[in-house]
Amino acid sequence: MKAIPIHEAKANLSKYIKQAKAGKPVYIGAWGETEVVLTAAAKAKPGSLWGSMAGQFKFSDKEWDEATRLVNQDFENSKIFPDDVD
Repeated sequence: MKAIPIHEAKANLSKYIKQAKAGKPVYIGAWGETEVVLTAAAKAKPGSLWGSMAGQFKFSDKEWDEATRLVNQDFENSKIFPDDVD
């Protein structure tokens, strides 16, 4: 698809946002070459802490505790904040 000029996109932004929200990408650029594509943003489920990944991960308490232990161990052994500074 041929890209619409940037100045036209600026002048008719509301129109192109409606088009993108309707599921029709808008190609914007210069000299007919696409530089960006305007599309609708994905919406997270309300109240979802993980957004679109909600419900995708299942961890047992044992797995969660082990992961926490490993992260803490890595932090304790890191050299980001060495005890002896020259």
